[in-house]
Amino acid sequence: MHSVMPFTPAPAAVDLCDVVLRRAGWRTYLGALLSAAPRYGVVFAPRFAAMSGRTSRQIVAGLAEDQDAAIEDLAEIAALAFDPEARVAELEEHDIVQVIHGGPWPCEDGTLNDHVAGIARLSGRFVPWAGVSLADPGAALAEATRAVDELGMSGLSVIPFLDGVGPDDPALADLWAFAADRDLPVWIHSGQSFSGSPMAISSPQVIDALAIRHPRLRIVLGHGGWPWVLDAVALLQRHAHVYLEFSSHHPRTMATAGSGWEPLFLHGARSVRDRVLFGSTSWTHGHGPAAVVASASHLPIAPEVREAWLHGNAARLLARDPEPAR
Repeated sequence: MHSVMPFTPAPAAVDLCDVVLRRAGWRTYLGALLSAAPRYGVVFAPRFAAMSGRTSRQIVAGLAEDQDAAIEDLAEIAALAFDPEARVAELEEHDIVQVIHGGPWPCEDGTLNDHVAGIARLSGRFVPWAGVSLADPGAALAEATRAVDELGMSGLSVIPFLDGVGPDDPALADLWAFAADRDLPVWIHSGQSFSGSPMAISSPQVIDALAIRHPRLRIVLGHGGWPWVLDAVALLQRHAHVYLEFSSHHPRTMATAGSGWEPLFLHGARSVRDRVLFGSTSWTHGHGPAAVVASASHLPIAPEVREAWLHGNAARLLARDPEPAR
């Protein structure tokens, strides 16, 4: 079994979602994303334009002309901008631990999970979670088992809109039973996407059905379920093992009036305070995770609530400790 460094028990911040890859990994990740949901090429074009000195129009035109060649180019841009060794140095300087997500797609001699597990061996600041596809329940269970038992990964990650399958599909029962039996947290992309799948494929209502069927399963709503934030809060109130993290949404924007995050600021300081987690997906913001952590100071919550969101709640989740500190 390949082991990873142990989780750091008391960091200043725990980031539940980021993408840390080398060139081959970026090629795989972007290929899977843009093949299933090409609109993301438009959404992320400004970010790649800023990194490469090109215009968004040029990025989008390149993808339209020859998607495969454009993905190779974008992978090179991302690899130059986001170096894993540099990320380790940033995490150590600012005392941050990051959950980094893999995927089931072929990458080099294995899958993106092998690629991410290899990066995680650089430092205990990384906690690798394995991505699996909901489109093939048997293959998902086999990859989850391999990733945990052979690669040392400690959670699962799924993106229903890429697979066109809701996580509440009864055919996935064995996968969720495996995760519950192993006490593996499962991150599920929730809320808005830019794919051809219905936006509700991983809505809070769908996660509610999953949590009812598998009450021991620890579920993390990736990206916070926006725009259904009030529904997401109600979901956390209903199920003790459901959490949410708000990666891809910048704290400064979240704090702006009318953002839709107001229910989280109210109830996240009270009834669900112990199950709100910080997440960055920092590459989509154009700066590193430390800057996104610092921007959490803009959130309209009390300092002790911010402390719980930034690290206390996630530290317990990763340590598999269900009880909040009082």
